[in-house]
Amino acid sequence: MKRYLLTLFSIAFSLVAFSQSAPKFASKAQKAILSLNTYDNSGTLMKSGTAFFVGQNGDAIADLALFKGAYKAIVIDASGKQYDVDCIQGADDTYSVVRFKVNAKNKEYLTPTQQIQSIGTTVYALNYQKGKISTCPQGTIEGLDSINSKYGYYSLSSDMGDEYVGGPVFNEAGELIGLAQSALGTGANRRSYALDIRFRDELNISAIQSRSAQIALASINIEKGIPDTQEETLVYTYFKSRTATNEEYLPILNRFVNTFPDCAEAYSRRATVLTDLQRFDEAKADLDKHMSLSSDKAVANMTYAQAIYNKVTYMPEPDYPKWTYDAALEFVNKSLDLETAQNRDESKVNITKAKILKAQILMGKKDYDGAISLYEDLNQGEGKNPSYLYAISLAKEARGDSVSTIIADLDSAIAMFGEPMPADAASFVLRRGQLYKANKQYRPAVKDYNQYAFLMNSQVSDIFYYDRSQLEVEGRMFQQALDDLNSAINIAPNKPLYYIEKAGMCLRVGMTDEAIETCTKVLQLSDQLVDAYRLRGYAYVQKKNMTAARADLQKAIDLGDENAKELMNTYVK
Repeated sequence: MKRYLLTLFSIAFSLVAFSQSAPKFASKAQKAILSLNTYDNSGTLMKSGTAFFVGQNGDAIADLALFKGAYKAIVIDASGKQYDVDCIQGADDTYSVVRFKVNAKNKEYLTPTQQIQSIGTTVYALNYQKGKISTCPQGTIEGLDSINSKYGYYSLSSDMGDEYVGGPVFNEAGELIGLAQSALGTGANRRSYALDIRFRDELNISAIQSRSAQIALASINIEKGIPDTQEETLVYTYFKSRTATNEEYLPILNRFVNTFPDCAEAYSRRATVLTDLQRFDEAKADLDKHMSLSSDKAVANMTYAQAIYNKVTYMPEPDYPKWTYDAALEFVNKSLDLETAQNRDESKVNITKAKILKAQILMGKKDYDGAISLYEDLNQGEGKNPSYLYAISLAKEARGDSVSTIIADLDSAIAMFGEPMPADAASFVLRRGQLYKANKQYRPAVKDYNQYAFLMNSQVSDIFYYDRSQLEVEGRMFQQALDDLNSAINIAPNKPLYYIEKAGMCLRVGMTDEAIETCTKVLQLSDQLVDAYRLRGYAYVQKKNMTAARADLQKAIDLGDENAKELMNTYVK
């Protein structure tokens, strides 16, 4: 019996962490250990646990499970002072760890070891306690796995206890070696684990995040931080601008400006969002700041001109009197003057961009002669480009020039593409077809529409097929029109218009049975389509089926169709 009891005691001693007097370093380490509370979007407490400072200026770390789903978090330090979690600085779902920041300077923090620990190392776990730490669990490292060939993942000899998860783990020398993680297993096989504290170096906000980081960050609703360097923040904010809403993007840019207040581009990027949000005075202030900080005044003036042009052109309402086409023109002219005077390697490209913007501004001012003159100047020598001729055609159309003159510019533009014509020419060809249509030159218009479809590899919409069918009808190309209407119906089988047009076309070319069938199909979509009843009624007239004709025409009349009444009086006795 005595031997049996000794055996049980031995097992318990080796597998369950026992509490012993706290090591000497515990009292100092306690100053860096935090109590962490997280809250949902209604302000209700979700979870509580331990975190700790592991870097200067409020840089802290904790277990990710505390933060999942959280909209707010607070920490309480050893002195009882409370701080809001300012932002999330990085996270990893695989190893359940999160790095965050609080606005607290000159706080005690734990210094991570720079070495991986060996098997057999004695370790201690600490957590947040209000009073002096007198005891703590102790164990040894009994297993070691490698993470990315750089960091260790430690299996401990015992279960440290759930209350220590997210807390710091030390070796006997008092060096911070890891973050305590949840135990796995049951009974005698239950073990705690510790993540190498140096893994914190992987917890950063970056332009391209790992899948594990993406999952972890997406699970937290607290504001995220930005990368550690200005250069990477520029890349990061660029990518964010393509996916985030203005409301999501603005706090990121605010943080960018606050963190790197001398970065000129941070202000111009924020100005774009502020303009979208109609906060024009703030946007103007940011552009003024961008101008003052920028070392390249030529480019800064160009940026300012572009911002004003975009606002006046694409957001004319509400009006902002300080920003007009004339104001944009002043900035772009200043940019041109500075760029011309500098005569640097990139000046040629920058001058071209500035001239294009100036021409667009002149178009906005309805100074079509000035815009055409600029585009013609650009389209000289090595600068020849079909896009300039396209722009000239738009300016001439706005000026009221003849259609033939406008088409001539497009002819020249399209000729510049050569043969075989590339897909880039598609929009040019379509515009010429539209001009032919406006000039009632329907067969040339159809030819251009055909060329456009070819260049687009037939990846066109139902609206395109419908529009081309209308041109084909005008050009008396009835079979082609029917084919296009069928294509439109195949793409958009729930649009009644296409069926009605097809039924009318079928009647026009004597395809009476198909007209009846088409009307019947569209009436299955809606039984209130007056055109379908009238057309089918007339088709039955052609078939000498007066009973059916009378029923359909009467239905159209009941729906208020005067044309059906005339058909009834004329054909149905």
